[in-house]
Amino acid sequence: MRILLLLLFTLAAIQVSAQSDTCFDPNSKAYYRCERSIERICADHLIDDLIELEEKLLTVHPDPYAYCGKEAFGEAYKKAFNYYSEDRTMIQHAQNLNRFIRVVEDSHLQTHVYRLLFESCGYDSGFLPLFIQPIDGKFYVEETQIGGPPFGSEILSVGKLSMTELHKLAKEWSVDEGNAMNASDEAAAYYYTPAHFFANPLQNDWDVETIVFRVDNKIDSVEVQLVDIKQLQKIRREHFKPNKKNIEATFYLNEDKAVLTVRSFSSRPFQNDVKKIRKFFQAARELGILHIAIDVRDNPGGSSSMVEYLCSFLTPSGLNTPSNIIWKASDYSYQIVSNFRMKHFPEFTEKRFKRSEDMYQYYLLSQTPLEESDTAFFSIPQRQRKEHVYTGKMAVFMNGNTVSAACDFAQLLQSNHRAILIGTPCNATTNGTWGNATTVQLSESGISYSVPTIRYNYKNTFSYSRTPILPNIPLEQSLEDLKSGKDTVLEYFIQN
Repeated sequence: MRILLLLLFTLAAIQVSAQSDTCFDPNSKAYYRCERSIERICADHLIDDLIELEEKLLTVHPDPYAYCGKEAFGEAYKKAFNYYSEDRTMIQHAQNLNRFIRVVEDSHLQTHVYRLLFESCGYDSGFLPLFIQPIDGKFYVEETQIGGPPFGSEILSVGKLSMTELHKLAKEWSVDEGNAMNASDEAAAYYYTPAHFFANPLQNDWDVETIVFRVDNKIDSVEVQLVDIKQLQKIRREHFKPNKKNIEATFYLNEDKAVLTVRSFSSRPFQNDVKKIRKFFQAARELGILHIAIDVRDNPGGSSSMVEYLCSFLTPSGLNTPSNIIWKASDYSYQIVSNFRMKHFPEFTEKRFKRSEDMYQYYLLSQTPLEESDTAFFSIPQRQRKEHVYTGKMAVFMNGNTVSAACDFAQLLQSNHRAILIGTPCNATTNGTWGNATTVQLSESGISYSVPTIRYNYKNTFSYSRTPILPNIPLEQSLEDLKSGKDTVLEYFIQN
């Protein structure tokens, strides 16, 4: 099939070569001196990229056909290939490759969008920082850092794009895993800025953009000055506030309730989080807390060991996760577990890892021959002494940006009837997810992707059904609470 496509492309290229404008080799000095956001790359280089991307997916990903099937995967590849009947810009190329990988329906398989933005822009490119929250199909300002529309106002359009169109473009860069639910509608907000730039690659940092908005039932507009790349990075750092602690505890003593916020299951150093989790449950026990919530909204996942550690405080017998891991051995997956593949003193290394089931199973997987797959099974959960276990009522806050191990945590408590889930569906299915993503960079364009190297299964049935992890109490941020600075999910938990 691939040879036939190459022959068809060669014939088409001969036909259009006479009227083609200049195109570039993406690795040439001439390309890096040109206006990369608008100049075109020669189609043969782009096809090499597509071929390499397909080969990497089939080599690295544990099962790219799991949700879409081999036929749909092949059709997506063919459609992506046919797009190169002419030369394309870097942005067009990245969008085409992204459309291809979305067929896999894996939230871990993603284009590094902001890296693409930084690499495809020019020295004087202008950007529009957009912090907008979708609510009930409309779009509201959640933070004003650029002197634009007031906080809480409804955005109708940004420049030549209606907000609905911009949202659709941004949503292209996010994925609903297994097509389970519309988590991508929430995740799209993260990509409004690059989506706006990709649609307007000629804008400069001295340009202005017109934003039309509605406030108090009146339509108004404002011109906003675009920012340069350094200003954009600074604004994003301030918005996401990396100085926030990964583990935070809040106690509501009048209501006998407490909330433990876990922003990630993969922070460093790990031991700091272990101490904070232990102290939280100790304080909850001493204060007589009757109802606890674990907030994993916007949690990107991380270590299953940390998930199990947290769960060890919630049931006397602990909760084991995952049930098994499917591993596909490749140079990329070996990089993820390089610490398990010590070439010297192998007997000593194996003996050391045998002390922990999790560690030892990873050690065995890391010995899998290249290009082969294997499965590791887990059955021994972490446990705490009985007096350290919290047995009161439990809730978990989640949303569409709850991913990977954080979804693992949510479904684990729900399926074991240990907690109710409050919020919006997280981005995984009830049978499992993917994990241990590595970075793959294409040789021609340099576009980077995260690609998972293992499959987490919550049960030993090895099912790939598309059943979503649904909240017991569906609840999203209301416009009234946004305007008043309240957290709708948290308010519900406190009052109920």
